[in-house]
Amino acid sequence: MEQETAKPNRRQMQAAQTRRDIILAATQLFTERGYARTSVADIAARAGVSVQTIYSSVGQKAQLITAMLDEIDSIAGIPELARQAAQATDAREIVGFQARITRQLNERCRDILAGVRSASAVDPDLAAAYAAGNARHVAGVRLTVERLAAVGALALGVDQAVATVSVLTSIDVYTQLTTDHGLSFDDCEAWVRTTLETVLLSR
Repeated sequence: MEQETAKPNRRQMQAAQTRRDIILAATQLFTERGYARTSVADIAARAGVSVQTIYSSVGQKAQLITAMLDEIDSIAGIPELARQAAQATDAREIVGFQARITRQLNERCRDILAGVRSASAVDPDLAAAYAAGNARHVAGVRLTVERLAAVGALALGVDQAVATVSVLTSIDVYTQLTTDHGLSFDDCEAWVRTTLETVLLSR
């Protein structure tokens, strides 16, 4: 008989929330002041915790950047969507998961992403974090493309498809759709899905 997954208890839930509060406080301060001008004490004050809590919950200051990227993935629900996409066999369903990942990343995390991107222009450490985030984006896109190739539905070469999808699902495109053209997140998701189906899938 398969065992049920144990639910997190109250202490675990509180610890997870504290960790998230620390990471979000660090994100805010890094984007406001820059990484170098933000101390661990500053982050502790913004998050309402002790410095020792930061060290025990997340780690040293440098580890906060990696934690920021992990937290973005968690907030956007990417791990579960990526797992479902990896198991899907229908090409349009696979494309749909990519469109949903893109939607949730932008809908739930755009302020964080935009802040890190803005600060990356003047802060080398945040520039590295932003580049690492872009690398994660491309790696995720490659998994989608390779899944489409595996089910025999890809109309382009893998590298060409990765480049195409990476651009079409970038934060720049989503910002243009929502800000410049006034599309809702529902409309954006539908646009991304339809566009990717048109470009990627063999007829």
